[in-house]
Amino acid sequence: MPIQVDVFHFDRLVVAIGSGDVTLPEYGKFIGDLIQQGLIHYRKIIDVTRTDSSVINPQVLLAFDARLREYSKTRRGPLAIVGKRDGGEGAHEFKVLTSAERPIEVFRSIHDARAWVMRHPVGEVLAKKPGDAK
Repeated sequence: MPIQVDVFHFDRLVVAIGSGDVTLPEYGKFIGDLIQQGLIHYRKIIDVTRTDSSVINPQVLLAFDARLREYSKTRRGPLAIVGKRDGGEGAHEFKVLTSAERPIEVFRSIHDARAWVMRHPVGEVLAKKPGDAK
């Protein structure tokens, strides 16, 4: 299983750990599952320290991020990315490009990521704008 996902509803936390070669369809399914299960507003930790995939780059992440914005009726929760010690440039680039919309940070330790993400509130339901469909 390339992406193992654990959901902790009490903490409103999703922990996803990638391993091996994670493909675009697998990552897309993960994003789709978050949308379908209504977990967009939860805190998220994504650990990519065990992945070998080079297909998940900042441009791909931005495309998936746009999909999340399109389908989400809630403000997205904070995101902690746990990256490899000998890299992580893509995670840092993704953070710079999207951190204005929600708290995002990159870590080398899942323990540090959890401590950070738990200090942030989950997202909330976005207010409807005039003219929005009911």
